Amino acid sequence: MTKADGVSREHPIVIVSFDDAYAERFVHEVEKLCPAVHVSPLLRTLKASIEALQPSIIAFDLQTVKTEDHSIFEIIAMTNEVFPAARKIALGHQSAATQVISAMKAGACDFIERESSPHEIRQSLTWHLGQVRHHRAERPGHVVAVLSGRDNDGENEFTVNLAAYIATKHAKGEVLLLDLTLAETQLEIEFNVEVTYSVRDALEELLRLDQKVLMQVLAKHSSGLYLLPLTTRNSKDEEISPQQLAALLSGLRNCFKLIIINAGCLRDKYCQQYLLPLCDRLLMICPQMIGSISAARSLVPDRHTNPEQAAKFGLVISKYDPDVELKPAQLADRIGIPLVGKLPTAWVPLANSHNLGHPLVLSGFTNRYTRAIRIIGDHLLEGLGPRPIGPKDEARTGLFAWLDGLLKAGQPYEAR
Repeated sequence: MTKADGVSREHPIVIVSFDDAYAERFVHEVEKLCPAVHVSPLLRTLKASIEALQPSIIAFDLQTVKTEDHSIFEIIAMTNEVFPAARKIALGHQSAATQVISAMKAGACDFIERESSPHEIRQSLTWHLGQVRHHRAERPGHVVAVLSGRDNDGENEFTVNLAAYIATKHAKGEVLLLDLTLAETQLEIEFNVEVTYSVRDALEELLRLDQKVLMQVLAKHSSGLYLLPLTTRNSKDEEISPQQLAALLSGLRNCFKLIIINAGCLRDKYCQQYLLPLCDRLLMICPQMIGSISAARSLVPDRHTNPEQAAKFGLVISKYDPDVELKPAQLADRIGIPLVGKLPTAWVPLANSHNLGHPLVLSGFTNRYTRAIRIIGDHLLEGLGPRPIGPKDEARTGLFAWLDGLLKAGQPYEAR
């Protein structure tokens, strides 16, 4: 089970209620533990939302007495039958014995006083989150995040080219590039397409999102890659919380086989705790500079206290120059993660491809930068099986050794 601060953040919590004010307060308190989403008790909406979000816990507000000719207890029972893995919790009045009995008969595993204090609710839910089993294998999609310790360390060019190349290895519409750089998107320029649909739009339609809808509204590149930026030029300038991003990412995983994130947002520690557990792999981009190494090291979880999260990280050296005295093995050792690959300096070809709006990896087949992207992309796809329990105490180097280790389900990394 993937945990942070002692509780699972792998899946969100859903509260089912017609009382918008109560649900808003509940979500506000629960978000301190993990992402939370308010859903209407209407069966069609409820079913679609649970299928998309795959929540770990579904809390039913018993204040909802009846809807669509079904009582709230019948809704709990039907939900329990269709989604047995999620834990069902009833929120009602413990003084009403019939309410408690009916909820338990319908399949609720716990009953929480509706008017409990925020601390009491969080305490109860924390315990339940600790009991949630890990269901990553049931999720069809994988998530690969690309980040760096500092801006402009080469992550933008790498992410664009990696996503474009991997899209050519999948069927059309199976790969999504999610741009969460927290800056105005460059996707329109990089791919020479018009982008009109953003994360903000997707959040407004979160409970109605499905693959068919997304195929119609997302920008699409000729490589088959779909594009979703955090904002567009016409987006409202409103804050998006990490909890909202985590809930959206949970839903998007069920629509795409692979999501590649330009994850500048992960430089925010608060954002890390919600999004990191949802990522299968994280590629840390770092040039041969002491300042970048220090910034990158601060973002990698401690491998002794959080080995499962630390094991997701791999190092990609950007702007690699063999004449620089700081060697790849030294970078990997100082940051504490295995070396995945090296990207040679290619300022002129990258600038030209940027100006043309066509990723370099799709045309410059003889370019050394392109060859490096293709090697990393091919072996990354091979390595998206079960990951090891954790890394060894020392940083490992070598692309093939790291990716071969990832293929060994449940086995710790071993050097070749």
